[in-house]
Amino acid sequence: MRFANPHACPDCRGAIAGQSFCPHCGLDLTSPEVRQLWQTLLQADELLVSATRQRDAAAAAQAPPGSPQTPTAPVAAPATPPVGPHVTVPQQDPPAAPTAAAAYVNYPQTAGQVPIARPERRWSVGTVLLVLGAFGLIVAGLIFVTRSWGDLGLAGRTGVLLGVTVVIGALGVWVTARPLRASAEAVWTIFLALLTLDFFAARHEGLAGLGGMDVPWAWIVWGVVALGLGMAIALWARPHVKADLIAPAICGGLGITLSGLGAGAVPDDLDFGWRAIVALIVAGLLALATRPARLRPMTLLARIVFAGFFIAAYVAAFVELADHASLRQLTVDGHGYAMIVMALAALVVARLVEPLRLPAVALAVLGAAALVIAPAWEAWDPEGGWLAVAAVATALTLGATNGTGAWVRGVRLGAVPIVVAALAVQVALLGEAFATIGPILENPWRANGSSRLDIASVVDHAAWVAPVLLVAFLLVTWLVLRWPELDGVRQHGPTTLAAVIALGSAGAVVATRPPVWTAALALLVVAAGLAAAQVRGLARLAGPSAVIAIIGASGVAAASQGVSGATWLTGAAILGVLAFGRGEVPVRQVHAALAVLLGLSGVATIVDLLDVDDAVPALVTLVVALGLIAIAGLRTDDALRLPIEVSAALAGAVALLVPGSTSELAVRWTIVGVALIALSFAVRDRRWYLWPGALALVVAYILLIVDSGFSFVEAYTLPLGAIALSAGLYAAHRKPDAGTWLLLGPGLALALLPSLPQALVDPTDLRALLLGLGAVVVLALGVRMGWQAPFVTGVVIATLLVLFNIGPYANAAPRVVLIAVVSAILLGFGITWEDRVRDGRRLVGYVRSMR
Repeated sequence: MRFANPHACPDCRGAIAGQSFCPHCGLDLTSPEVRQLWQTLLQADELLVSATRQRDAAAAAQAPPGSPQTPTAPVAAPATPPVGPHVTVPQQDPPAAPTAAAAYVNYPQTAGQVPIARPERRWSVGTVLLVLGAFGLIVAGLIFVTRSWGDLGLAGRTGVLLGVTVVIGALGVWVTARPLRASAEAVWTIFLALLTLDFFAARHEGLAGLGGMDVPWAWIVWGVVALGLGMAIALWARPHVKADLIAPAICGGLGITLSGLGAGAVPDDLDFGWRAIVALIVAGLLALATRPARLRPMTLLARIVFAGFFIAAYVAAFVELADHASLRQLTVDGHGYAMIVMALAALVVARLVEPLRLPAVALAVLGAAALVIAPAWEAWDPEGGWLAVAAVATALTLGATNGTGAWVRGVRLGAVPIVVAALAVQVALLGEAFATIGPILENPWRANGSSRLDIASVVDHAAWVAPVLLVAFLLVTWLVLRWPELDGVRQHGPTTLAAVIALGSAGAVVATRPPVWTAALALLVVAAGLAAAQVRGLARLAGPSAVIAIIGASGVAAASQGVSGATWLTGAAILGVLAFGRGEVPVRQVHAALAVLLGLSGVATIVDLLDVDDAVPALVTLVVALGLIAIAGLRTDDALRLPIEVSAALAGAVALLVPGSTSELAVRWTIVGVALIALSFAVRDRRWYLWPGALALVVAYILLIVDSGFSFVEAYTLPLGAIALSAGLYAAHRKPDAGTWLLLGPGLALALLPSLPQALVDPTDLRALLLGLGAVVVLALGVRMGWQAPFVTGVVIATLLVLFNIGPYANAAPRVVLIAVVSAILLGFGITWEDRVRDGRRLVGYVRSMR
């Protein structure tokens, strides 16, 4: 019997012959689940064959010689999987992995069988019970010592201490010798914990001569004892359990910690930094004492404890250095010697422990730097500290520029905080620059160009310090960019230096408190230098840094109107050079747009200084903006054309909307209209300028009419209607298929409809006569050309005028005459109704046939 039958469906066991689906139950024989089932059935056949062979072999071994042997069942060949004709399943795939339930059964392995997964190591029930039991005994001991200890006499206490300790120690020896590692860990933990309680209880009660021992010395003594006991237990247990026990290692680490703390507390007359060093020395000696034992867990814990004491001693020395930062306190009073010792200790660690060489060298460098910076800062606050930071950062980056060894890399790592401190100094100076420019922008143009920058809210520093700090930081930045770790960003070094120059210059210039024009000129010189570097290709993105410098110059120059105008014009010239130089197209476009805005602002400011009429600056700005738009369309390349046009249009719109008299506004709109219409014919791809130009002329005409004081509506609407009709007639001639309501309707409405209400009110007035003549002309045009819009408009307006002209006479005639006339008309319509209907239909058809 075989489980895997290629001619039977695995579900209904119906006969199949290579189909993709079972013809009886419809099971998909090509699905992944059926394939996996097939492999499982094949594995079941293999397991069954293997078990049968083992049974036959056992039976043959037990049978007497010469007895007939049971023939061995032939081994079935691997069956072909029951899949469709278009699907191929490899027959050599390994069988599926056993289920989770079978993973913990240790079946015998046979050749060709997949190994059964072994269970993962987990805490057994016994281990959990051991941990709970050990914890319970320790808690019981604590409760006994704290609550019942006083009820016992001295002899009872001594007996309890010795008895419990001996029993637990003997139990630890027994379980270790068996060997039972988990039990040994638990029992030795209890033994060491109870022994610790016994020691300090004996000291508290004055047993064994321990009553006169001070607490720090008790910590030292017991720490050494605990370390020795832990090492002894671990070394004795290693041959039995074939491993290093963890509990003695933890006891040793705690012993080193306790001894170090006690050693630091003994010399209470020393400063905190020196006491931390004493604790470090004791912890280091005890940690070294563990090395001969070669106990890996204890050695690891000893190193961790020593590292903790080292960091604590380093921090304590740094705190003492910061609290006593003067040169006399550091040297004569000896408060700086602790940091010297820790720096030397870091070098010793770097020399002896190669894996820790990098951070140890960095700590030594930081300690030496603190010994230089702290007294300088204390002597001259804060300029002395700033200069010391700059000097130390320069020296460290210069000395550690090259090299890839651990020593050099450690120096570079130690230099990083000093470089960050130098950067923080530059940020502080830049913050003071913002604090100076802020009040200027809140109340601009209130001083003259020779006024000095002096804001009370900003601390006044020595004038020469800020430029020196900037030069030093530039050197530090250049050296840092040459570090091997920054090879990937070295290509951006010139751009980074340009940004540092731009931002640092703003802080340095403002910190020197020069006159307004001097500060603006200095920043413009920096911007010009950065622009030159961009144009010459020395720095790929120096242009944005130049923009930053120009913005800083503009902010400083805002204190004076004259300085602002000159600064904006100069900044526009620099940005223009950047826009037409080399560089990325988007960056050049931004430069061009900013140049136009700054230039037009400078023009308006300079013109305003010439003591001219208030309308002149806006008019000049508008004319210059239109000129820039014309130049951009006629002479500029396509890359810069659009930003120049947009920026000039924005500035021109601001100038166009500056308040002024009606006549001044009309002049501005007229200039805009004429200029745009002219440019629509001069610039080939700006034909659409014609429409905003015409709109500008319309606005200008309306403003002129308003300024002239005309009260009749035709003065506003008739010219516009004439223009619209002219445009509509031109379009009707060019587009024969377009409807006349779309082309001529707006012009007819503007020319005729605004006059109709007043003409109907006074139908005998000249306005009504002229409107009627206009309606007749329009009607004739519609009839002559076959256009629907003028025909209907003329008929409607003429009819309304006739009716309103007859109205007064009809009202004056007797009512009987009016009734008779209306009745006669109705009678005539009734008699000829059919003819009238026929004529009406012809009229409607005639109107519909019009264009």
